[in-house]
Amino acid sequence: MTRTQLARNNTRRPAVVARRIIGTPAEVAASVALVRDSGRLLSMTSPRQLSGDPRVTVTVRFLDTGRSAPAPVRRLRHGPLVAAIAVPAVGVIAAVGYLAAQLVQAIRAAFPLIAGGALVLLVIALLLRKSGRCCPGLHCPGCGH
Repeated sequence: MTRTQLARNNTRRPAVVARRIIGTPAEVAASVALVRDSGRLLSMTSPRQLSGDPRVTVTVRFLDTGRSAPAPVRRLRHGPLVAAIAVPAVGVIAAVGYLAAQLVQAIRAAFPLIAGGALVLLVIALLLRKSGRCCPGLHCPGCGH
């Protein structure tokens, strides 16, 4: 045999396969879309509903290329990792916000007490300060005030 004849014998034509698809309209549409998107769909019948049943049936003819289905796309699953970081972070932020609100509320509630204490300390400091050379402060016996 010549090389040309060998090459002709090795190139095989893909077989034509006919399959009946039965299911809900959405399932049938998804199956047909898979075959159509792979570029192997040759023809299909119009959908027919089975009597008394919500399911439909379609017969499709497509090329059987002999290759396996494409490998599924590997999707990285970051959901649990994001949740493991986000949930405690939101909890910490909420706790800090709650404590800050409690601190502000406590300061506002105690403000009159704090202001009154500061005023009393200021008055005592003014009364006890030295007013001159000989006067040590309140009721000084030296200068008679």
